[in-house]
Amino acid sequence: MAHKIAFVGNSSQTMCNFRMGVMAALSAQGYEVVVIAPQDSDITVYKQNKIRLIPIDIDCKGMNPLRDIHTAQILRKLYRQEKFDLIFHYTIKPVIYGGWAARRAHIPQISVITGLGYTFLKKGWINRVAKMLYRHSLKSAKEVWFLNLEDKTLFAEQNIVSSFKTRLISGEGVNLTKYKSSGTVSSSPFVFLFVGRVLWDKGVGEYVEAARVVKKQHPKVQFKILGQLGANNPASVGQEQMEAWEQSGAVKYVGETNNVLPYMDNANCIVLPSYREGISRVLLEAAAMERPIIASNVPGCREIVVNGENGFLCEPRNTSSLIACMMHMLSLSDEQRAQFGRNGRELVHQRYDEEIIIRLYLDKLKEILHDV
Repeated sequence: MAHKIAFVGNSSQTMCNFRMGVMAALSAQGYEVVVIAPQDSDITVYKQNKIRLIPIDIDCKGMNPLRDIHTAQILRKLYRQEKFDLIFHYTIKPVIYGGWAARRAHIPQISVITGLGYTFLKKGWINRVAKMLYRHSLKSAKEVWFLNLEDKTLFAEQNIVSSFKTRLISGEGVNLTKYKSSGTVSSSPFVFLFVGRVLWDKGVGEYVEAARVVKKQHPKVQFKILGQLGANNPASVGQEQMEAWEQSGAVKYVGETNNVLPYMDNANCIVLPSYREGISRVLLEAAAMERPIIASNVPGCREIVVNGENGFLCEPRNTSSLIACMMHMLSLSDEQRAQFGRNGRELVHQRYDEEIIIRLYLDKLKEILHDV
């Protein structure tokens, strides 16, 4: 009988975009793979890879403790019914409440800290409560995986989790066969592209302000934004704000998509002035596609950008620093930018190839399930 493995997250779309390669590989190896997440996507890819999706309601944005406790109880009941052999939890609420449910259901689990977003960026009681809940939940985890060293160190230093059970992994992995450049893109006009959920914490405000300034000296340069508006996040930017930015002539909003490939392929430089990331999927995909990068010198970004080799690092929350990086990028020759791109793809190949991550999961499954 096949071992049954659960992947629990806050979005079926995110699970598909970030982890389908790993989940499909496990399914092909004979594991029964089940995803538990709010359904916000088409499930064709799930069916093609023989992966079952169990939709569940998780209030990602809200702070209603009664609703969250109800979610935890539903997960506990589900875990007991399904009798999973191992559960992987991703993002804050699945890690906290799914971790509690797995403990009650006596099922081994691995928690994956994909990044410290809004809750950790904002100081105050929310921050303190989140740490307390993490501390309680992670006690029962077999292992806790982190995508960058700073997050791993922070959790250990603040006694949120015992350091002996933590592990640093190389992101979620990038499919280098899928993410590759179709060739050199024209730099006339030059296109900067911001990719990601349109959140203030992603530095989109600084991106727009930098665009205004750079356009004064380089009026033909284009600044585009690709990503979800009004995301289920307290830091989300709404439609009204985006329309005001567009009307000012600073940027062009090109919508949201499940396929970033053609947009990145037609951009000259990918920009992400984020305040903090787990490990930026956008930057990994951009580097794999041989696109120069401008990103903030923060955890989750600086691991992917080697300043002056495959892009430039700007200071976070610093529009002047971002402007300087953009001006520097514009001053390079086409060949210099192409070399940046080649350097970036080589970095991804060495550290973040999806095959490396798949092997990690397979090895860990064999190790843990051997002990079950």
